[in-house]
Amino acid sequence: MDNNKLTLIDEDGKETICEIILTHEHNGKSYVIFEFAGTEEISAAEFIPDPENPEEGTFQDITTDEEWEMLDKVLDQYFDELDLEEDEE
Repeated sequence: MDNNKLTLIDEDGKETICEIILTHEHNGKSYVIFEFAGTEEISAAEFIPDPENPEEGTFQDITTDEEWEMLDKVLDQYFDELDLEEDEE
């Protein structure tokens, strides 16, 4: 993971570059919400840090509706705050 970019590698070894929108901690888990480069498609995953190098790690799919709902609320709040900042300028 590089500052605001991350590289996802699928089972076939295909790399996809994504831009990190935000990260969020909840119930002891770390989440990353990201946008696939060149698209407007947004997704999220749980980030599992490597114990030897916390800057690196793996991503695990979000599996529960509760997690998706929580992340949807976090993302909505983030976009609302961005809108407020733009209105103040």
